[in-house]
Order: sequence, then C-alpha cells, then structure tokens
Amino acid sequence: MSQQTCVIYDRLSRLFAEEAPDHRIAACKAYAKQRGWKVVHVATDTNVSGATRLEDRPGMREVLSWLPRVDFVLSAKLDRYARSVLEFQRLLRAANSTNTTIITADGVVSPENASIIINVLAAFAEYERDMIKSRITDSKKYFRARGNHLGGLAPYGYAVSGPINNKRWIIDEEAAGVIRECSDRLINQGGTLTGLARELNARGILPPADHARKRDGRKLRDQRWHSTTLRDVLYTPAVRGWLIQAVPGTKRSALTNQPVLDAEGKPVSAGPEILSAEVWSAVRAVIDGKSKGRGSERSGKAMLLHVAQCSECAGPMYRQRRAVQGKDYSTYVCPNGVGKTGTHKPNVLTAQHLEDLVAADYLKKFGGIALMRWAEPDGSAVLQFSEVTGQIERLAGNLAQLDPNGSATRIVIAQIKALEKRQAELQQEAAHAEGRWVSAGGSVADAWEARNDEGRRGLLRDLGARIVIRPATPGAPRRFDPDRVQPHYDGPEWWREQSPAAAALEAIALEEALNA
Repeated sequence: MSQQTCVIYDRLSRLFAEEAPDHRIAACKAYAKQRGWKVVHVATDTNVSGATRLEDRPGMREVLSWLPRVDFVLSAKLDRYARSVLEFQRLLRAANSTNTTIITADGVVSPENASIIINVLAAFAEYERDMIKSRITDSKKYFRARGNHLGGLAPYGYAVSGPINNKRWIIDEEAAGVIRECSDRLINQGGTLTGLARELNARGILPPADHARKRDGRKLRDQRWHSTTLRDVLYTPAVRGWLIQAVPGTKRSALTNQPVLDAEGKPVSAGPEILSAEVWSAVRAVIDGKSKGRGSERSGKAMLLHVAQCSECAGPMYRQRRAVQGKDYSTYVCPNGVGKTGTHKPNVLTAQHLEDLVAADYLKKFGGIALMRWAEPDGSAVLQFSEVTGQIERLAGNLAQLDPNGSATRIVIAQIKALEKRQAELQQEAAHAEGRWVSAGGSVADAWEARNDEGRRGLLRDLGARIVIRPATPGAPRRFDPDRVQPHYDGPEWWREQSPAAAALEAIALEEALNA
C-alpha cells in the first residue's frame, strides 16, 4: 500500500513575533509523522484575513493546486482554514471533488470524524447562505429601484447605459480596444507597463479620466498615462465585467478591490467582459512578476541593456544616445572606461551595428524555436471543477422530473454536455500543481518581429543571452569590428528550468544545433 500524502496549510491575520507560524507547522508535521503521512508541500498565508476568498490567498491557491494529488490537507486548527463558514464550505466542496480530506492537527477534525464534522458545518453553511441570500435579495430590490450603477464614472473600457432604474455597463469600444491591445503586448510581445504608457501618450490616447471627459463633452485636464494608471486599468476585476468593491479595512485600489459576489459566491456581472478569464489571469501574472519596489534595478529602452557586457570589468554596457542631423550615432559604452577616473581602457561600439549583428546571430540560432511562456497555477481550476460538478449533479437531478420528449429535457441535456466538456478541461488544468511552460504561439522569430526594443530585450534575456564586447585594439581602423563581439547563450529559459536530466539532454541538442 502506497504512503498517504498531505499538504500543510497555515494562515495568519497579522504577523507578530509571538504568534509566528513555526510552532503550528511543527505541530502539523508531528501529526503527519504520527499518522505515517508524507508531507509534500507547506503553504502559508501571512497578513491574510480568514474571511478572504480562497482564490485571493496565495498560500491557499497552492493548496488548491495540490488537491488532486494528495490524500489530506492539514492545518493546526479549524480557524486557520477560514473564519467564514461560506469560504470553508467552498474549500470542503473543492476537497470533496478531488477525494481529499480536510484535517486539523488538534484532533477536532480527524480522518475518523471528518464526515460528521463536515455535515454539521455544511448545515451551518446552508443557514448562512440563506441569510446572505435574503440580505442580497433585499439589497437588489433597493438598488434596482435606485439603479444598478450607483453613480460616478464607469471603469475604463465601459460606459453607462439604460433607464434610471436599470443602469448597466456597455463596452466603450475605443477604450476596450486599448485594454485588449495592451494586454496582448504584455503577454505575447514582451511589453512593459512603462513602455506601453509612454507609447499611449505618444499616440495621443487619452488616459481614463480625460477619456471620460471627452466622451461626456467636458473640458479636458491634459492628463497623461503613467505605468500605475495602466497597471490599475489592466489589473482590476472590472475588466471581467464584474461589479467591484473595496476589501473591508483597506483603501479602494485596483490591486485590492474584490468582485461583488451573489448569494452563491459568484461575481455579480454589471456588463459584458472585455478580457477573458485566461487573458486576465495571464495579464495579472505578468504584472505581478514584473512588480519592483524602490531601489530595485529598473530597465530602460535599449535593446541590449543588461545583455551587453564589457570584457574588461564584466560590467554592463549602456546605450549613449546621440543624433546628428537626423542620423543615429548612438553607441554602447562601458562607464568604467570613461574619463580620468576610468578603471580600464575605453570600450565603445556603434549601437546600430552591434544590435544588427546580435539580432542576426540570435535569429539564426533561435528564430525557428517555438516560443514558450511561464504559466503559474492559481488553484481556481479546482474550485471551478467542484462548482461545475455540482451544477451537473443538480441538472441531472432535474432530468428525472422532466418530460423525456420535452424541449426542456433537450435544453438540460445540452447544458449538461457543455458542462461535462468544461469539467474535463478543468480536470486537465487541475492536474498541474506547479508552474509550467506553455506554448506562447508562434516561433521566437515571430515574436521578435512583433516586438519593440524592450520586448526584444526580454527575448534575449529569456534565452540567456550575454554579449561580451572587447575594447578596440590600439591603432586599429575606426570602424565597426565584429570580432570584438562574442555572443554567449545559455539556451531558452524553459529548457533551463527543467529537471537536471532533461536539461542535460536539451543542452546536448542545443549544442549540436548551434554547431551545425
């Protein structure tokens, strides 16, 4: 009999030294050892309220991703999972859909009594759902009389339409087009928030507030796009067409806003979606991955910034921009070889010739390779799987009460088939407990052609490019010398992230390809 496995989960509302999670995790490990279980992963959430939705907790998303592959989820106490009965019931349903059992190390919920405790909690959850449903129903009646849109500007990408007692969002195609374009550039073309904001300003595209003023015929305030403005526009759940609200106790922000949920815990729709769930998740992953704090290294616009390297000091070469009568005379230069304080002889090379040489060499070696992108699991597939499974069961139960030859039966059967297809897709997605490389569509050459210098720099770095430049030989002619340039490549990042054995095979194949 194979050894049973478990995932340990711990959550803290506030992190203080006297309540650090170490002792609770140690207690969970001891409990697992006593039971003979193998701990395959430990997930933690810090400064996260127990009422927070499961999918909004980074640690809980890890737990959800592991559910299809473990026998138990273990926490020190019941309140570590959630302080909302509704959220805990969602976790139980997700675990039940994958035949996983929720356990606590203090013995309150054990493998022997789990089914009994879960039934009691389910009863409380049903009562809480009824109470929430009643409050939301009353609120909907009130707000329907006042109008669905509660006033103020609609989120960027939308306009408000409809009678006074039923106002809803409709797509503002001009603004929605900007959102879709920027999302595609971020995901598929290596764009950056800073670069995209700069480009939007150069194209004369108005930022959200001024766009709304122009649409309403009001005076503009000459505002501009900033990277934070674009980040908020792309990050907000509103682009899914959902009503949003601030998290209790936090300032209203696109980074912290949550969808308004209905009685079943589903986001309330205020209009059609601008971005699909897949695209929006990918955009948020890119933004989260590129977030930098003060003092962090920030990249500029040069294609070879942090790629070109001086052979004398191993330091970065910077692009010095210079134009004379419309002609580009920019160079890449090592600052450590400049002036009287320089630590080595000058190292300067014409930028355009260098970039053209690197591009040609890079595309010759890697242009035909299929481009991949990193996809992080978020655990939502497991939650959706349990919800879809519940819908299928409810519809199947309704079939028995319908006329076998009636139109309602045909409609229900069609719905079940569609849900079963979605169930299979979610089951396949839930099979991935860890991040993985997925196809980005097209080749490296396709992506290079579509991207600007910032995006191309991203491609170079993804493939481990390092361009070493030597200083000119004293007395040599003052012209571009390609022999001063030595490109080095570690290979695609998605190869380097594989297991050592697989990476070794890929390295051999790459070496053979480069030497062909």
